[in-house]
Amino acid sequence: MYRVIVVDDELVIRSGITNFINSEIEDFEVIHNFCDGAEAVDFLKTNDVDLVVSDIKMPHISGIELAKYIFENKPSVKVILLSGYREFEYARSAIQYGVKYYILKPTDFAEFKDVLVKMKTELEQMKSRKDQVLFMDKIKLLYSNILSNKKIEAQNILLSVFEDVKDNPVSKINQYFYDLYEIIFDKFNLYLKIQLNADKFNLNQLLALEDVNEIKLCALEILEKIFHLLLVEEEAPNVFLLQDIKDYVQEHLQEDISLQDVADKMFFSTVYFSRFFKKQTGETFSNYLLRVRMEQAVRLLEKNKKVTEISEACGYHDPSYFTRIFKEYYNYTPKDYARRFISNR
Repeated sequence: MYRVIVVDDELVIRSGITNFINSEIEDFEVIHNFCDGAEAVDFLKTNDVDLVVSDIKMPHISGIELAKYIFENKPSVKVILLSGYREFEYARSAIQYGVKYYILKPTDFAEFKDVLVKMKTELEQMKSRKDQVLFMDKIKLLYSNILSNKKIEAQNILLSVFEDVKDNPVSKINQYFYDLYEIIFDKFNLYLKIQLNADKFNLNQLLALEDVNEIKLCALEILEKIFHLLLVEEEAPNVFLLQDIKDYVQEHLQEDISLQDVADKMFFSTVYFSRFFKKQTGETFSNYLLRVRMEQAVRLLEKNKKVTEISEACGYHDPSYFTRIFKEYYNYTPKDYARRFISNR
């Protein structure tokens, strides 16, 4: 059920829209209505809604100002603006705040219903995208805990995924866990060089199960098998992981890469990636990235490259900023470094 608030300084219109939505429109429920945008803003500060239906002209905070507040503070909330014919062009100025739908007064409820149908489709798509992001974030966290040999934490994440999907049809729950392990196996194959496959872990049994609790138990058993496999593999996979990370940095050195970028590439959570890298190398990733860039800068200085070229090649798109970083690292500007240590060779 999508939560709605209605904002209009005219009681008749406010009540009419509220009653129409609650009695005629499926999957939408007006949970509150307000006579001014200021009241709506106060409500939104501490409450979550999916849709705001607001008049354009109100005494204290207008519909445009309300849309601006939502755009800046609650960007996932959709807005429909109501306006008289004379204010319609003014209402359309709210497009800069993400408003796409406008209803002219007096309200044509057939048109209003059509707009709500479109809005429902957008909200469903947005929810689907959020669910996909949440699903992938949990798989990433599960993967990180497996690599950290944190069995209890990994089991808890798996159980939380089950709680997220348990109300779906059984066939969809099957597919969720099948996809989850397919993704994890793919990452093991790609980054750990451990060849896992669906047949080896009999993933197809997940798709054949028809009882929800049996699916949960089967998913936990597969997780147990993965931990057992890693116990046998010991530390060897870390060598491959570290080399992949270093290769990625070298290949993207000219880009504005960050810890988050590399963690995403390796399918790690940022926390796990930071700990892993420090444990394996003895230095933080940021220090490593800086060192690699500075060493590359020196190699390019030795080839008589210009500072602007070196700056770009090392991922700094502002030569002045690059020069400052270089000086902080080597105590010399690039030109002074070249004169002191390169030209005299």
